[in-house]
This record gives sequence, structure tokens and C-alpha cells, in this order.
Amino acid sequence: MPKSIFPSVISFSNQQQPEKIDPTSEEDFGVQIARAVDVQELDTNLYMSKELWLPIGARGAFGGQIVAQALHAAFNTVGKTFFCHSLHSYFILPGDVSVPVLYEVTPLRDGRSFATRFVRAKQRGKAIFVLSCSFTKEYTDPSIDHQSIMPKVPAPDSLPSYTDIVRQQLENNNLSAKYRDYLQKRLEEESPIDYREVDPEDIHDENDAWFTTGQKGDRRARWCLTRGKLGDDPRLHALIIAYLSDSGFIMTAALAGGAKRRGVGMMASLDHSIFFHKPARADEWLLYDMQSPRSGDGRGMAFGRIYTKDGMLAVTTVQEGLIRLTKAEQDRVRQEREEKSKL
Repeated sequence: MPKSIFPSVISFSNQQQPEKIDPTSEEDFGVQIARAVDVQELDTNLYMSKELWLPIGARGAFGGQIVAQALHAAFNTVGKTFFCHSLHSYFILPGDVSVPVLYEVTPLRDGRSFATRFVRAKQRGKAIFVLSCSFTKEYTDPSIDHQSIMPKVPAPDSLPSYTDIVRQQLENNNLSAKYRDYLQKRLEEESPIDYREVDPEDIHDENDAWFTTGQKGDRRARWCLTRGKLGDDPRLHALIIAYLSDSGFIMTAALAGGAKRRGVGMMASLDHSIFFHKPARADEWLLYDMQSPRSGDGRGMAFGRIYTKDGMLAVTTVQEGLIRLTKAEQDRVRQEREEKSKL
């Protein structure tokens, strides 16, 4: 039975019909992820999304895709010698996958070494997302140079893929019909990104600054790369790293706060920042090291570091997100706190 890369993708260049593709090789996944972050030029400084993806159970379009498309629009307005070194963004409204997103780019400054852009993403006349980003040219003069040390973790080839984990979960005969259906849909939703989760107990490093809470579970790590090969354009690799940097990021804060995965009723990104230190390839293994210093008041924060396999720190990320517990989980937390207060 044919499978689509993104079953919930809407292709606006194809009369708003979901695009069904049966990949015959890993290369097709590379084509699909490149298309997922692509935008179409409509006018000067005005671009439109070509595709939008609605993840299973999500309220709106995948946030990482919106970030990547907005950055792509901004990239199109600066010279080829400029590369993004930082971006800061806010999610205002959920993206509706039934209509395209319009990206309005406002050039704020064009200097010899730096350029600054502001991007407003709109649907039906309302802003759903805003992004400010700064670009710079390659710096070749002598400079100070240091970085954090990549933690020691198991190699990606020794870890099960997300698909392997879901298949193993489906072998459990005690699953509810609703959860089994959810897992089956996740299994059918083939992702162009291969994620390999690292057991927190297997994360070992010398970066003591990460461990600021003392809470068990406040640290996560995963290996990731595109399932298909990409070209050599460093901008495309930056876009896809921006795309994958949003996936599961805020869950780090939810788990650090003691929430169970099934106890989270709603979770959404509120803002997202990325610092690109060095160009890196998204079609080669990257280690995403994540830690949460704080959660509370219905929100959580996470910090991330993305390393190349040889240990170079390529990207740093920061995100705050909305975390709403289910009624049952709220009751459990309330009871737990009441029992502690009696001690």
C-alpha cells in the first residue's frame, strides 16, 4: 500500500490536495524534506509556503516548518555571502494547514558585514508568527575560539529508531484501543528525519553547567539526520536544522517537571531562538543535547546544543513552551503536593 511522506501535508502548488508519494529510495526523503522548507516568491519581499504539515494530535502546522520557511524567505532577501548566525521568533496563533502561509520580509539593515531582517507570517490577514534574524559573512581573521564539550553517548547505529520503538510498543497486548490507534498512525506517518533517542542514564559529560536543577529527567539527548541525502547548499542544511530543532524540544521541560507523557493535555511552542555557530550538514548525524532549567505556571523552558558527530558545537537553541496537564494529571499532582505538605 503506498505511503506518503507527510500524510497531512497540504501542497499549495497542487491545488491544495494532499500529496501522496511512494518513496522508492532514501533519496526521496531528501527531496521531501527540502520541499517541506521551501517557499514560493510572490512579489518583492513576499513569499508563500509550498507545503504545511499537521502532525498527529497537533492543533496546527508543525512549528519547526514555520520557522524554517520564514528563515528561507529571509535568506532569499540577502546576498549569497551572508549566512544566518541567529534568529528569535514568537508563535502567535496555530498555523492552519488548509491555507498557505504568507511571509512578509522587512529589510531592517544591509551593512558590509551584517544584515538584519524581520519576517511576519500571516494567514487570513492575521499574524500567526514573527521572526527576527541576523546574517553575517564568514569571518577569517584570528579570533577567540572555545566551545562546550559534547557529552559521551552511545553511537546512533547502536540505538533503535523511532519506528523500531513504536513497533515494539505495539507488541504490548494491554494497550487501549485509542492509544494503539494513535501508535499505528504514528507508524504510518513516515518521517524524513531519523531520530534516535539516548537513554538519559547513558549521557556522560563534563559540562556541569547543564545540571542546574538536580531533577531526574531534566536532561535528554537524541541523534538525528535526514533519511535522504541533500545537496551541498549550507543554507538548505541550516533550514532543516531549524526544522528539526523544534521537534520534541519542549517535552524536555515537561518530563523534567515530572509530567507523564500521557499526562500532558496540550503542549505548544511559544518562542524559539537559534544560534548558528558553524555550518553543519543535516544529512549527517547530529547530537541534540537538551536540558530544562525551569518549568512552572503552565510553561516550561529548554536549552539545546546541537553537535556534529565529531564533537563540533554547531548550533545552540532556546525555547519556552506552553504545557497544560490533563485533568487526571492535575489531580495527581495536586494530591502529591498535599501529601508532601503533611510531612
